[in-house]
Amino acid sequence: MKYLHSLAQHLTAVRAPHPREHRLYLPLVVDECDVLRVRKAVIRSADGKVEIVRCAPVRNSRKVRLTIELQPGILDEMICRILQSVEAGEFGKIGLAH
Repeated sequence: MKYLHSLAQHLTAVRAPHPREHRLYLPLVVDECDVLRVRKAVIRSADGKVEIVRCAPVRNSRKVRLTIELQPGILDEMICRILQSVEAGEFGKIGLAH
């Protein structure tokens, strides 16, 4: 019984973050020559709301996979800025950041 009680305490102690605290991740694949343009677009609209979490080359290609973490309210603006800054890019599935 003590186990169930401690499990219940644990579950009540875990809280979901407030919606304002949620952050999204936006996966993006671009050509390696476009990485700096995307970085500039991210920095210009940043204000602490956006950051590039990961930048990794795609094997056997000239592509780079970026993972951008941002607040939900700036998602549309960020996608527009990225599309304006590069000729071609591939967005992945948007998800909640961990």
